Amino acid sequence: MRDPRDLYRFESSEVLEAVPRSGLTLVHALPGMVDAGNACRIASTYLRDELRHLRLVSFDTDELLDYRGSRPQATFDGTSYTGVEIPEITLSLMYDEADRPFLFLDGPEPDLQWRRLAEALIDLVEYFEVERVVGMQAVPMAVPHTRPIGLFAHANDPSLLGRPNTGATPAPGTAPEGDEEGSGELVIPAAFSALLEHRLGRADHPAMGYAAQIPHYLTRTDFPAGALALLRRVSEAAGLELPLVHLGDLTDAATVALQGTLEQNAEVRQIVSALEEQYDAVSEGRESSPLSTTMDLPTADEIGEHFERFLADHDGDGPEEPPTL
Repeated sequence: MRDPRDLYRFESSEVLEAVPRSGLTLVHALPGMVDAGNACRIASTYLRDELRHLRLVSFDTDELLDYRGSRPQATFDGTSYTGVEIPEITLSLMYDEADRPFLFLDGPEPDLQWRRLAEALIDLVEYFEVERVVGMQAVPMAVPHTRPIGLFAHANDPSLLGRPNTGATPAPGTAPEGDEEGSGELVIPAAFSALLEHRLGRADHPAMGYAAQIPHYLTRTDFPAGALALLRRVSEAAGLELPLVHLGDLTDAATVALQGTLEQNAEVRQIVSALEEQYDAVSEGRESSPLSTTMDLPTADEIGEHFERFLADHDGDGPEEPPTL
């Protein structure tokens, strides 16, 4: 295997000097063939728009991506091609709302050289002395959008999920709950993030992640609620203060638009109703589930801030005093 370090380059020595060498978390979002509801893409774009960040590392996408399998987007003005957007995979230094630094890796899932890229990322984890790695995914599931979003939790060390370490390695994408013998093992198509988590574990680096369960009928639709669910969990797992209120506003607007669409489509309403019944029935027996699933619920601080924003937006909108006779 060629030297993994040839796959990336550092942006500048000045930026590297700004990176602390203790207590760092690396958050990654590398959506590939499956990014249900575009949840990972929405989360990545949102973080880049909301948080201060500096690019640390760029990866050689010509080595990692199959442009014929996933064509870059070109802009044509009727006469000339004014641009071709080549995807990028980058590692950035980001600062949360409390000015706490963390590393953020995002871009398309690589098509090629998975093992080599995993070794390159392990090299960077060790170079920056990263303490924990947290990933995001979004998968389609037979669930309704009218219920709290479930998330599959997984880790290369069960203690990261609050479980005793029995010495057994859970299957990528799964985490047995209440069953130390691992009867919840599944064999599933791998994502690059699964390989990365596994290889990090073999190198004694803690890594974990969450996969949001997105309603299957919204797989090809932007679903901000999925991104919000992921960022809530990443915020907790990484000990970060991520700006979630604006994303909550986008989620509310998308939900209203979705409800309007459902009112005009009786067939989809029937599907949602059936999924609601199934969801409620399964929820009653959730303790017997072989997968570690957590529900996405807003925190008290989020609810309070959202309510304050609502009052501020509607301040002075009340009825005028009646005219004096």
